[in-house]
Amino acid sequence: MEPSVDVDDVTRRAQRYWLEDGLVEIMFGLMTSVPLGMFWAASAIPRGPFLDFVSLGGIQTLWLALTLSILWGFKKLKKRVTFPRTGYVALPQPTTKSRIFMWATFGAFLVVFTMLTSAQLDRLAIPASAVIFGLALIGQGLQIRVPRMAWEGMLTLLIGAYLYGFTDLKGSKGVMALLVMMGVSMAIIGALRLRSFVKANPRHQETEA
Repeated sequence: MEPSVDVDDVTRRAQRYWLEDGLVEIMFGLMTSVPLGMFWAASAIPRGPFLDFVSLGGIQTLWLALTLSILWGFKKLKKRVTFPRTGYVALPQPTTKSRIFMWATFGAFLVVFTMLTSAQLDRLAIPASAVIFGLALIGQGLQIRVPRMAWEGMLTLLIGAYLYGFTDLKGSKGVMALLVMMGVSMAIIGALRLRSFVKANPRHQETEA
């Protein structure tokens, strides 16, 4: 009798592979910090030609262009840096649990959006967002056995606690600050991981030579 295959374990191994080089964290960090930082900076600029550019959809177009550029760069780096060193592994399709988790996270952000539109609850938007992102990272890290993600979740909770307890930020500006700081920290952690990955996995041509 042939041993049974644990499909969930195979899926977790494939997910761990895609996180091994740190590129996913760099991509997520840049997609979070760069466009939102741009919006945050734009909101602080006084009225003038730039604000007219923003009101005509220019900032949204720039956001889309930046997002597509980051995705393009992520795919190129995977092909040129990761796959030549450790091979290609197809990203697995999301499981039922993953879909449930995604919808639950979406529902939680609807609650945060309600807080942003309420003058009485907007101060709670920062800790609520930090808890959602922090627990999502911790839960995902524990599920697929990537401790680095759990530590990133803890760092997100600490950033949220700092912004809530030691700054006057609230509402949408507070949430943007949280996401920018979280994105920058994840991009830095991902870059350090990528550096270690490249050192530990030389290209096959280099190994043979």
